Amino acid sequence: MNIFIRLLFLSFLFIGCENSNNDILDSDLEKEFRTAIANTNAEEFKYLEDGLVPQESFFIDSKLKYLKFRFNPEAGFSERRVYFDLKTDSIERIVLRKVQADWDSFEEGDYHKFHDSIFVVYPKLNKMDVYFDNEKLKSLNSKGILLEDERYIYRLKKNTESQYNKKASN
Repeated sequence: MNIFIRLLFLSFLFIGCENSNNDILDSDLEKEFRTAIANTNAEEFKYLEDGLVPQESFFIDSKLKYLKFRFNPEAGFSERRVYFDLKTDSIERIVLRKVQADWDSFEEGDYHKFHDSIFVVYPKLNKMDVYFDNEKLKSLNSKGILLEDERYIYRLKKNTESQYNKKASN
């Protein structure tokens, strides 16, 4: 299936997720992320590549292991939690939550409907799990949602590691 068809399919998933809420699942995934950081004794590094994109970075042996960042567009947000493989520098897993306003629901200066979806992507397995209303909707043999972010994530990783190692050498 080519990338256009995958993205079209994902767009239809957002329509089906109208006014869903993934707060419980997202809280569980955040706890899992924080537990992984604590269990590996990863060191937090305060750095912002872009002042408009809040970022949290955690290092093990001078390599970025955990990365969290968030985009805050006009209505809604998208947040990613990225787990890196230290041996290969590749992405082990990415958890992506997208909350988007339904543009047709804008009334009296506010949006009244939102589309809330969580995607858990395992690039090495070419697998993606899709969630809404705190439940797994389906698993796909695809990492299509990751393709749009991959270059940005690796650039962010490279620049964050560079700043971390520059600080460490001073």
